[in-house]
Amino acid sequence: MLTRPLGATAGDFLTKPAAKGGLDLGTPGSSAVLLVIFLGLMAYAHLQERRDAAPREERHTQPS
Repeated sequence: MLTRPLGATAGDFLTKPAAKGGLDLGTPGSSAVLLVIFLGLMAYAHLQERRDAAPREERHTQPS
């Protein structure tokens, strides 16, 4: 329920002229910022998954 207003606010902030309190990045600039954030979150999630999976794999391969 928050995605639409939150996304609209973030988009307005990135594209709004600096004189009106925005970053004035335009559409390509705001898309680049959002792409970097998205890729960063994906990399973080991937690393967390690998970190969490490593101890489980080691536990299963050790003889009892």
